[in-house]
Amino acid sequence: MDRLKHIILLLVLINTQLSKAQQTIAVDETVFIHANATTFVSGETLLYKVYCLKATDKTPSDISKVAYVELLDNTKKSVFKTKVSLENANGQGDYFIPTTLKTGSYKLVGYTNWMLNKPVSELFQLNINIVNPYKTDEKTTAENLLASSSNASEDLKNENVVLKLNKKTFTNRELVDLKIQSSNNNFVDGVYSLSVRKLDNIPAQNQISAVKFASNTSYPVVLDLQNQDKIILPELRGEIISGKITAKNKTDKIENLSVGLSIPGKSFAFKVVKTDSKGNFIFNVDKTFYTSNIVIQLIDEKANNYDLAVNNAPEIDYSKISFEKDAKLSYTFKESLLERSISSQVENAYFHKKVDNIEKAPSQDAFYYPLPKEYILDDFTRFKTLKETITEVVVEVYSKQKDDKLYLHVNDPSIFPQLPESALVLVDGLYLENQNDLVNYNMKNVYKIELIVGRYYVGSKSFNGLISFTTFDRDFKSTQTGSSIIKPTILRPQPKKIYNKVKYENTADNQRIPDFRNQLFWNPDVQLNKDSETSFYTSDLSGTFEIRLEGFTKSGIPVSVKEIIEVQNTTAN
Repeated sequence: MDRLKHIILLLVLINTQLSKAQQTIAVDETVFIHANATTFVSGETLLYKVYCLKATDKTPSDISKVAYVELLDNTKKSVFKTKVSLENANGQGDYFIPTTLKTGSYKLVGYTNWMLNKPVSELFQLNINIVNPYKTDEKTTAENLLASSSNASEDLKNENVVLKLNKKTFTNRELVDLKIQSSNNNFVDGVYSLSVRKLDNIPAQNQISAVKFASNTSYPVVLDLQNQDKIILPELRGEIISGKITAKNKTDKIENLSVGLSIPGKSFAFKVVKTDSKGNFIFNVDKTFYTSNIVIQLIDEKANNYDLAVNNAPEIDYSKISFEKDAKLSYTFKESLLERSISSQVENAYFHKKVDNIEKAPSQDAFYYPLPKEYILDDFTRFKTLKETITEVVVEVYSKQKDDKLYLHVNDPSIFPQLPESALVLVDGLYLENQNDLVNYNMKNVYKIELIVGRYYVGSKSFNGLISFTTFDRDFKSTQTGSSIIKPTILRPQPKKIYNKVKYENTADNQRIPDFRNQLFWNPDVQLNKDSETSFYTSDLSGTFEIRLEGFTKSGIPVSVKEIIEVQNTTAN
């Protein structure tokens, strides 16, 4: 009997401990950013690679699918903010330094929403200097930069990763045959970024290397799940878009109502979620969509009785971030600034010849594939109006008028009588609760119509069939408005780029186009033991250039490697 009591007591104790453990969760996530430089002149471009890692062991973090990068001025105001989609815990982006920014010190800040549950000091921070020779005032001149600026740098080496060059001295517009190699498979299977940039005597902040970043001890922050109102949710499956509905009449319920999210375009998304007891709703967008055209609307017969609003991004208190005072630059630095300014102006003048390419987003099948029956309208006699088209071509579809609204239905021959609910109607992925916009729309602009017969569910919302119209230009615009339909301005992910590589394989290529590149090469996705992605050509500029590789292996080992090359002026030889 005593033994039984001991066993019961032990089980109760274990259960109590498990319950306490389930009430907390650890935030074990951090961000490292490799930037191409820390000092910029107006007209140059800040390039960066984002690594999302576990704070404890620096292995890739599989928590967040979205990161954020901000540039703060010395008043702690954000002058640039972007959303970066993370693929396998990595992302990339860039920012063209405009002439609207004043000369001074800035901070590049990187984080995920999940990291905002930690102190602001835990966010990634990199000191940035910007010199604007075109914008001066009595407080800020082109002679000002951070007092603590220094050109001193670490001696970065790694015996497991080798930068192999065919030589160390080159002439203008000559091929630099660079090979990045490793005989250790642990390092081959890693993620790296590579920058090749000209060095000068302009003071620059020391950029933290991956090795130094990894050496900083970091511990996870434990959150109390019972205090959920203060917890910022991680974007675990993709970007989060949330909001709230409020009833104009207090007697109307606000819970368990359907809210639809439309992201129209060539590849589109449509999602439906239910509101909670407080009228809150949350969408998880698990795929990357770059379009800024987003529509959120309440799907309910009494939708006009409600107001709908989208939540703002979490506020970050940057008050404790410190900036150092500016100091005067000497005359010798002015010469280098002039050269940098001229170089950026020349490069921007010929930008159309060296433009970067937007990486083509993979075409994504619609969420209802492969179920629909498809009507390619060019395969039939074309009709101008919707009424003629559904009468003569898409015969499964019929319309009903209710008050001042038109609703489309799909005839289901398996049941009688037909269900009273209307079909889910999409035009280029945009949900139309009322199909009046299609009455006068020219059907000759429509490429195809797809339909699904029978009950169709999106989330917890059911529809009596599905009808999807696809226009040739994917540019359909709805005129529907109201308090329950909003088109919010939401920060969108920055499209992934394939950065331009200037080539001189044929000596006649670009022969008459000046090449004043300070940034000879940037590759945010380097793979070891592959030659073609790391070779590059020098420009018309001579001087010392730094080749810098940063990254992490999958096991969390940091890699920071640097080499120096010299480029001599061809005309001087």
